[in-house]
Amino acid sequence: MADRGHLFVVQADLTRLAADAFLIPCDSDLSISGTWRPFVEPGAPAQAKRDWFRPEGVHLDNGVAVLPDPTPKDATPDQVVGLRVLVDSVGVDSIPAMVERSLEAVRRAASETVIHGGRELPLVSMPILGVGQGKFPGRRAEAVRELVTQLLDFVATHPIDVALTLQRTADFAAAQWERHRVTRELGTNCWPELTPEQLTLGDNLGVKAAHGELSVFAGAGVSRPVGLPSWNRLLQDLSPNRTLTFTKATDYPQLAQDLGRPDLNDEVAKRLTTRKHALGHALLLDLRTPSLVTTNYDPCLENAADVIHQNPSLRVITRQLAVGGSPWLLKLHGDVAHPKTIVLTRAQYNALKDEYPALHGVVQTLMLTSHLLFVGFGFADDDFLNMSKAVQKVRALATDLPEDAHAGTAIGLCRTDRQQRYSELDYHHLRTDDDLTKAARQLEILLDRVAWRSQIAGRGRASYLLDHDYQQDATDADRVLAEALNSLRAKQPEWSDSAGARAVRELMDELGWRA
Repeated sequence: MADRGHLFVVQADLTRLAADAFLIPCDSDLSISGTWRPFVEPGAPAQAKRDWFRPEGVHLDNGVAVLPDPTPKDATPDQVVGLRVLVDSVGVDSIPAMVERSLEAVRRAASETVIHGGRELPLVSMPILGVGQGKFPGRRAEAVRELVTQLLDFVATHPIDVALTLQRTADFAAAQWERHRVTRELGTNCWPELTPEQLTLGDNLGVKAAHGELSVFAGAGVSRPVGLPSWNRLLQDLSPNRTLTFTKATDYPQLAQDLGRPDLNDEVAKRLTTRKHALGHALLLDLRTPSLVTTNYDPCLENAADVIHQNPSLRVITRQLAVGGSPWLLKLHGDVAHPKTIVLTRAQYNALKDEYPALHGVVQTLMLTSHLLFVGFGFADDDFLNMSKAVQKVRALATDLPEDAHAGTAIGLCRTDRQQRYSELDYHHLRTDDDLTKAARQLEILLDRVAWRSQIAGRGRASYLLDHDYQQDATDADRVLAEALNSLRAKQPEWSDSAGARAVRELMDELGWRA
């Protein structure tokens, strides 16, 4: 087990993240805003934010109350509730006191929770407490500074992973910039778990994402922390009357075909349907790449995209067609939302190659027009890595191609005996052993570095420039620009019919403008 934790910063919906424990704000009487009710009381209907409620059977102890985890034995991913820890965000006198109470709640959560999803360390998800309906509204800049600084010190001495989970883009940008500030000004290493090679890799990929040059190809390794079944477990569950034997040489598509089940696709869809997503899915979506591809059937990437891609929303190929300007996800091997599209058996794989070569062509196009990041991916899968052979021939025609240029980067969890090496891909393994649990965590930490570098190399502070909750951190130049843009926004009725109106509104939204 790792001897220290890691602070992740992620833009996501806390209630959909696959974590082990969650911090939830309440007041000194244990009253909670109505939007939290379905999460605090599973099965309860959604209700308005202003409709406060009070859970039964718990009491505050030094501002913290722990709700029992009702997760059943042998739970499916959606039945895993996790520990919910209520934190009084009203009965404190200062932001440092609020942060100290938050850290105590993290300690309590980690000591009492059960690790779900095969993680190496417990993962505690938390928002910025006290700045919404708590004691310190409008003081987000101060709260983010104090929280990030203290959390970095906390995880350095506690084997607990903490995900600072933020829905507002301005909050996400501010937290990432604060990690940049402590790195630059205080010399803090926010990613001590990564090797120098991995740090360089993360920064290079992050810069590509910031410049719009990166696309993502996500494999099964990203979905592992959600608790979805492995190939072995899935096929065994689908064959309850006999014991299957699995080796490194097992041909899984052929084995699936040999099961002879006419309802195979429907049963797979039932077992892989979830409303949750893992930390890795959210970190990949935080890169805001316009194009994604996955071989996974599950809806985890779409679930994570609900926060990042709202207008326009993420379009899923093949159940939808890509539309110019909208981000899209290609589900190469099918989609649980449409079980007939799932590619599982050998016959289905052959049909995919013969009848839908255009889908493989999409991947090849991405390798020719962007840098394609293969992540959480088994290098033994010849089916799609062989596509790089055709890409290599086309790239060889370019007269301005540097000798060390690659069409993509492949990051695997553990080194395999059957890895394929093509010159078009830059290969990296996170571990040389076969410890998938540690490798999955290392992948999350690397993606956290990529997402951080992407944010600060791209929009950086600009993403919260116009958010009035962060004006206390603005420079004189920031204030001059913000005043000018706010004055322009106030005159919107006068220029709303202009040909440039939409572009101006989109720019101001990107800069964090809120009414």
